[in-house]
Amino acid sequence: MHPPELPQRDSSPDVTPVGLGGVGSGEKLADLTLQAFQLRSQYRYALHPVEAAFQYHRAEAEIPGEEGHGGSGFEQAEAHYRAGTQGLRLPEIPQLPQQLRELSRLGPVDRAGRKAIRKWAEEHGHVFDEDRFRRHWEAQGNRGGAEHQVYHDQETGRWIKRLYHGVNFSTLGDYLVRMRLHAVLFPETAYRLEGFTINARNKELAPVVSQPHVEVDTSRPLVTKSETDDLLAAMGFAPVQMIHDGLLDDGYFAYLHPVTGILTHDLHDENVVRLPETDDLAVIDPYIS
Repeated sequence: MHPPELPQRDSSPDVTPVGLGGVGSGEKLADLTLQAFQLRSQYRYALHPVEAAFQYHRAEAEIPGEEGHGGSGFEQAEAHYRAGTQGLRLPEIPQLPQQLRELSRLGPVDRAGRKAIRKWAEEHGHVFDEDRFRRHWEAQGNRGGAEHQVYHDQETGRWIKRLYHGVNFSTLGDYLVRMRLHAVLFPETAYRLEGFTINARNKELAPVVSQPHVEVDTSRPLVTKSETDDLLAAMGFAPVQMIHDGLLDDGYFAYLHPVTGILTHDLHDENVVRLPETDDLAVIDPYIS
């Protein structure tokens, strides 16, 4: 849930910008979190600090997740996104959107964050060739779902996914946080950030991620909701009902962590699967917020 917009003030905030050169991404995010509290107290926009939730779930995890590789991890990308957005004033009266993606009330914030990431990606070699992605994607039949365009890389055995549509009016910052949370909660299927495609004509930025292939045991029955309940209960999550059209709806397969407030849903029997020759389950593609 985003904080409510507050009235603008004439005075500029006395907040020192956070520099991103020469320090680790963990230090950057700690500085950005401190800056967020300062900015919010002075009626400026700042992303919701989530580092405490990461620290809690990391401490509880049996194995650490892979939040990226090399210098192009989700944590570093999110730090640049945050640095590009924090301190902006949101319009006091929302303007009529010109494009569908601007229906999000955080459209101006997302544009600023994307601009910061685009600059970083171009300067540090994190651009994923768009033509290369499209060739592989089209060769495998234009696969994809509600969010991603997908193809299978046979050399690495990984699934390559490009975000083309942010669901639930989410921003790119929301998406990067979600990928980090997935790595902490479900490390065996953690995503890896491969880079960003940048459209040559309109400069539209899209993250490209990859995920390991999961071999599914199809010889046994599908995972039941009670099994998923037990799996998530062991991680501290409790099942909750979400509201759709004013009615409570179990179809979201949703679970809430009472300490950190993390909500994970869409945990139906295609996203929670059985692994061969074991009693273990794997969570493939949940929605986490």
